Amino acid sequence: MATVEQEPELQTDIMQAVVLRQYGAAENLETTDLPRPKFTADQVLIKIHASSVNPIDWKLRKGMLKWVMPDKLPAVLGFDVAGEIADIGYAAKQHGWNEGDAVMAFSNATLGGCYAEYVAVDAKLLARKPDNLSFEDAAAIPLAGTTAWKSLVKLGQLHAGDDVLINGASGGVGTYAVQIAKALGANVTAVCSPKNHDLVRELGADDVIDYHAADFTRMGRSYDIIFDAVSKSSFTECRKVLNPNGHYIATLPSVESVGFSLVSKLQRQSCHVVLARPDGDILRSLASLASEGKLRSIIDSTYPLREVAAAHRKSEGEHVVGKIVLQVEQDSSADESPQP
Repeated sequence: MATVEQEPELQTDIMQAVVLRQYGAAENLETTDLPRPKFTADQVLIKIHASSVNPIDWKLRKGMLKWVMPDKLPAVLGFDVAGEIADIGYAAKQHGWNEGDAVMAFSNATLGGCYAEYVAVDAKLLARKPDNLSFEDAAAIPLAGTTAWKSLVKLGQLHAGDDVLINGASGGVGTYAVQIAKALGANVTAVCSPKNHDLVRELGADDVIDYHAADFTRMGRSYDIIFDAVSKSSFTECRKVLNPNGHYIATLPSVESVGFSLVSKLQRQSCHVVLARPDGDILRSLASLASEGKLRSIIDSTYPLREVAAAHRKSEGEHVVGKIVLQVEQDSSADESPQP
């Protein structure tokens, strides 16, 4: 969520963006003209071709996360970006980037800023867009893919041969988690609705559980990692099917998960709550998997940026398969870039 600056004075320096002026309903997202972002010597200015909607976006919009992510409105939401470098700071060129490069990023602008035609991002956070991915496919990856990678690799300490269970395997984070775990040699059990069983098997799941028909915490099988990508289970429920040195990771904090995460350092089993932050190394690892054909984006639906309110309502239904993508149409009449 990037803080909105004053109204633009120069016609050539404006862009279209979606602004949140007050917390509340999706209709509070307003398309308007803003100044293009200023960028520092260590940053690049990205001309956005696609972004995506993550659940954190509408939770921010509703004001649900003010206690952990305070910010001042009006602001621009959106953390995911895929596009081309429109301009570049002199220090950023040391990272090997050039104008026109196709890139993807998890934006480190003030809580986002990607529901717009341009965004400024630290050069160290960029990854090259793989040639085999469209801008839409690439824009779906950064936040959700980083969340999955950090959960499994950093927190779960995943090794080849581990038994990994992914709850919510057909969602935005879950579809990437299945592919990452499989690519790194794990045995993957996916928990999701029956209508998505074929999909998660296609993504690499070795076993599939219908959460309507069975409770994985009562099936007698144990796991090295339980990644609850939808935070529908608890550590207390899961620990009885977690191996002695196993790791439980959830995507949303609760009183229980925070408490157990503090004391689990003293125990063999561990409990973690993942908080994904922009990480260029992780994103480049994801891009490498994608370029090798081991990671792909599952796109539930695509909306033009001006219909982002409808995209938010779709995401709030919490039955999205994969990701919701936003296509950003550029105004070719205003294509002159500001200097850092």
